[in-house]
Amino acid sequence: MNLRRGMSPGGSLLVVFALTALTLASATGAQARTATGAPSCPSGGTPAPGSTVTGGLEVDGICSLEDVTVYGGISVDPSPESAGFNFNLVQLSGSTIFGGIVVGEGSVAGVGVDELAGQFTVPSTVNGGIRANNALWVDSAYSTIRGHVTGSFKSLSFLCGSPENGCLAASVWCGNVLYGNMTLESGPSILILAGDPGEAFPAGQCPGNTIHGSVVLKDSNVVEPFSGEGFEFEGNNVTASVLVDHSTGEVYGNTVGGSLLCTNGTVIQPPAPGDPSGTTNAVRGADTCIN
Repeated sequence: MNLRRGMSPGGSLLVVFALTALTLASATGAQARTATGAPSCPSGGTPAPGSTVTGGLEVDGICSLEDVTVYGGISVDPSPESAGFNFNLVQLSGSTIFGGIVVGEGSVAGVGVDELAGQFTVPSTVNGGIRANNALWVDSAYSTIRGHVTGSFKSLSFLCGSPENGCLAASVWCGNVLYGNMTLESGPSILILAGDPGEAFPAGQCPGNTIHGSVVLKDSNVVEPFSGEGFEFEGNNVTASVLVDHSTGEVYGNTVGGSLLCTNGTVIQPPAPGDPSGTTNAVRGADTCIN
């Protein structure tokens, strides 16, 4: 499975990472909101590797932070639909954030992920959690997050049409350590891919996550038309309970310290052929997600 795939309105298969790289390379970024007093990136300059930013950081275009420490958190400005693929984006490589990350509507964040190249990079640390407010997607790989992860995601219909025609993307979570709860509401165009061990992504392996808290996955009903697969929640170690609500996908090979509950018509798909994650879950409490 590719890290992120989609289709153009005409139906030709494309990798959204590649399309994004081509369209963003010459873009100035979506318009920023009114100034908050915090430094802005990239309009106010991109912090140099090894530098420290105080007072927070506002992202108003494409902002790539390499070995940067930010105190006061990061706010990624919303991206208007009229901006098309010129959405606001923050991506972290080997950086440390104090104060969390908030991703505005239609925008993107990559923690330990180069969103333009479609590759995992150097793990980062986010203190204060991550909140996606109707974002396009948020990815995190091999990184440490202290605080809750909460997310809702925007339909991609304004960019490329319907999921049935292949217009979809993914919010990818691979090999992270989270000290907090994870609550993700995926919406009509976004697949949640939280752990998929043994299945090689172009960016690299996607082991499960260690989550010191609870997990809620809600409304993840996008199914890839070319594979028939829905969301993936595989190989994770969760200390509390997991709730999968009104969703369609695979839940295998997880260790759950509390209960594993499937509600509101959730459909657990059989494991894909040859999927090494296609094993039962080790659940300490009740398990209503048995396929």
